[in-house]
Amino acid sequence: MRKYVGERIKKLREAQDMSLAQVAKLTGIEADRLLAFEDGSAVPSIGVVIQLSRVLGSKMAGLLHGGGTVSDALTICRSGESLAGELGDTEQSYAYNSLTRPGTAGHLMEPFLLSFDPDVARGVPITHDGQEFVYVVEGSVELFYDGHRYRLEKGDSAYLDSSLPHTFHGLGDSVARVLAVVSC
Repeated sequence: MRKYVGERIKKLREAQDMSLAQVAKLTGIEADRLLAFEDGSAVPSIGVVIQLSRVLGSKMAGLLHGGGTVSDALTICRSGESLAGELGDTEQSYAYNSLTRPGTAGHLMEPFLLSFDPDVARGVPITHDGQEFVYVVEGSVELFYDGHRYRLEKGDSAYLDSSLPHTFHGLGDSVARVLAVVSC
């Protein structure tokens, strides 16, 4: 997935005859980081995918999954059908799996399974359009939201306005897993 997301970002940018510098200026993302996304050497966080989709005139799902080929009325994603592999190395200090079947178009939400390793450095808070719902499946995480810190344990959930600064960080001795549903 890492490679294909980067290829889609580059194709959209080039189709609009935009330079890396122009996209960097509009998104606030450094040009070298954008280049790393495009060549697949880095993975954009979910918030960054949302920012890029807005600037490049695409839906978030378009950058993540490409063109839609599956009905949007009902989509069942069987185990192993989501995008292959866990993606890591995001600037938000988590790895993620998309839980939507590739080729799905028209969704207003994107579901993900996030993994937070407590040994990875805390990410910088980010803002983006939309809302998020998160549910802690295992472990515990710290939610930094609009200047406040909240500890979320297994079974806890939070619903938040993504336009305010936020980030999560794993706590404890083991990797925490969080189901996240992001509107786009």
